[in-house]
Amino acid sequence: MDANNSMCGFCELKQKSFDEACYAFARTENMEGIARVLNMPPGMLRNKLNPEQPHVLKPVELIAVSKVSGNYTLLNCLLFELNVVTAPIENSDEAETILSRLLKHNVNAGEISAWALEHGNTPRFSRTSKHSLIKKAQEGISNLVLLINDVENRTSGASPILSMGVDLIANGAPIPGFA
Repeated sequence: MDANNSMCGFCELKQKSFDEACYAFARTENMEGIARVLNMPPGMLRNKLNPEQPHVLKPVELIAVSKVSGNYTLLNCLLFELNVVTAPIENSDEAETILSRLLKHNVNAGEISAWALEHGNTPRFSRTSKHSLIKKAQEGISNLVLLINDVENRTSGASPILSMGVDLIANGAPIPGFA
């Protein structure tokens, strides 16, 4: 019986959290532009994001809305209780250097620190400040995922072995027969 009560409480809490994320999403995003890309009337999209309306977002529509907007707050809200977060990765043709990724990481960390200084003594956060922090943290996570990906790509295959060999010889390692 207790398991049913706790699961019911869990579902209510998650639904309330998702409803709040829907309100925030509808306030911050260009609903007409998103609806146009999805070939959906803007009023219908607004209704699907309004918990007081009978229309509900289908999972495929949720993914499409997130992809078109680049805002993954709705998905993160649903996945958070599973201890999973999204890390959107930009599809940019130009590769960034590891140094630029590290500098971006420092900028994100600095902005999060500034947010903490500004809101640190506040017992409760407004929806806007909460979602701005979440968005900044998601940007940081995405950047770190890309940094990890860059490091992995640069340390796999034959090129790292060749570069280590060149470094070894260039730095004066004794070579048999030449010493």
